[in-house]
Amino acid sequence: MTKQNPVQGMRRIMVGLVAIALCIFVVAATQFLRLPQGSPAVIHLVMALGIMPLIMGAMIYFTPVLTRSRAPEGFVLFAPVIALIAGMLVTASLVWRRELLPIAALTGLLSCTVLLGWMWYRARHTLGTPHPGLYWYLFALLSLLLGLVAILGAIFWPEHWLALRRFHLHINVLGFIGLTALGTLRVLVPTVAGYADPGAGQWLKRNLPLAVTGAWLVAVCAAVAPRFSLVGLLLWLIPWMRFAAALVVTRRARVWGWNHAGTSLAVATLGWGAVLATGGLHAAVIWPAHVTTQLLFLIFLLPLVTGAVSYLLPVWIWPARSSSAYAVASQRLAYGSGMRALVFLTAGVLVASGFTGAIYLALAGIAVFVLQVGWSLRA
Repeated sequence: MTKQNPVQGMRRIMVGLVAIALCIFVVAATQFLRLPQGSPAVIHLVMALGIMPLIMGAMIYFTPVLTRSRAPEGFVLFAPVIALIAGMLVTASLVWRRELLPIAALTGLLSCTVLLGWMWYRARHTLGTPHPGLYWYLFALLSLLLGLVAILGAIFWPEHWLALRRFHLHINVLGFIGLTALGTLRVLVPTVAGYADPGAGQWLKRNLPLAVTGAWLVAVCAAVAPRFSLVGLLLWLIPWMRFAAALVVTRRARVWGWNHAGTSLAVATLGWGAVLATGGLHAAVIWPAHVTTQLLFLIFLLPLVTGAVSYLLPVWIWPARSSSAYAVASQRLAYGSGMRALVFLTAGVLVASGFTGAIYLALAGIAVFVLQVGWSLRA
């Protein structure tokens, strides 16, 4: 039997993780109308079962590029699968047996530790200096690690449950998801929009301390001194504003358009500002948590995932990029990107304002995108 090419295997893993995430988005959106706002089961369904494995897969996929090293192979390829198991266990613990929660946290720690160790090894054995984007991933994984340790601590010291749970929430959203997303978007948006950005590496290097300090300060202060979370929020807002301003002012002609795949990514970048602001205000006990989770799902994750998949799915299936099938699939997936992002944005604003029925708008947007994926695969 011929041994599978590790690059081809990684592409197949990413396609599978995307398919799982899209299915979970649909399930979570339908459950949103049935369960109370901010239901931990729905939140963890999206975050732990949909997003965590997908992020880990993306990190594995991009790390060889950032370290100029060979394709991933071996046990590290199982990290997203272990993360999927952790996501299933934590969801089951919230709807069935709470005794599964420590096992879920330990399983998540295993997947995180495996990936963190592999990425650190690749960073130490790269040719020259790793791309600065790698360190955004490393600190994102450290944030996830801290969040999982915190929830384990909360299980065994229930008297500190509320404080550790607040730390867990904010370090995961603003640290793990936020650092991964902005670190990726800063490189992916110019690539998708088709313009050269030689300053991206220096930007990532200069802004990482602000983003990490801001995210971790918000999380710590949310647990012990809520009002001081606003300091961390201001620090995190600086890198976001620097990037968002460029997309709106200097790069708008290349990024924005009704049929540009980069438009969804740009909307996700702007949406992250709303998530960041409401998350920081929740940490300071000024804003309710469920608004942040609604905005995170509707105006950030949905345009982010659909925009990234619009560009990357044809690359994974037709890596040579020279066939007519690749060109047609890319065009079909990018078609209506701006309108789709606008639908997600409208749904997010309406749902966060109390019009919960607007979740059907988001469901329609997901359904259209799934149909576009099927249409593109027929290219």
